[in-house]
Amino acid sequence: MEFTTQLGLHSQTPRLVESASCQVPTEPQTHRPAYQPKRNISSLANVIGTGLDRIGTYGQLDNTDQVVAIIDEEMCINCGKCYMSCNDSGYQAITFDGTTHIPHITDDCTGCAICLAACPIPDCITMVERPTPYKAIRGVAPAGVPVA
Repeated sequence: MEFTTQLGLHSQTPRLVESASCQVPTEPQTHRPAYQPKRNISSLANVIGTGLDRIGTYGQLDNTDQVVAIIDEEMCINCGKCYMSCNDSGYQAITFDGTTHIPHITDDCTGCAICLAACPIPDCITMVERPTPYKAIRGVAPAGVPVA
């Protein structure tokens, strides 16, 4: 049977080929076996509530336990993610060298660790004990109020 397409081309309808390769399989194909974990995975019911003993009030925190970020310049790939995260969501405590693009932690670092979370290189940023206690600068005191 011949027909004409929209472009005016003449064509014939395709013939059905009867061969073994065109037949639909009657049995389902075998799939690879399901993943079997090497260790026993707990059920959700066994995990719920296991971290409750680590939740407390602000009064239970030790404010003398302060840390500061340290960047390993040898491991740093100069991506700037630590700088951007600290500038956007932190305390603007990281500066970038204009020529080497190596980040530098300033004394404004509060130890919030947002740079550590943003860094794509494991162990490039570490949190170490702060040598001097962090004293927050809370702005300018109102007139007549003594500065503590």
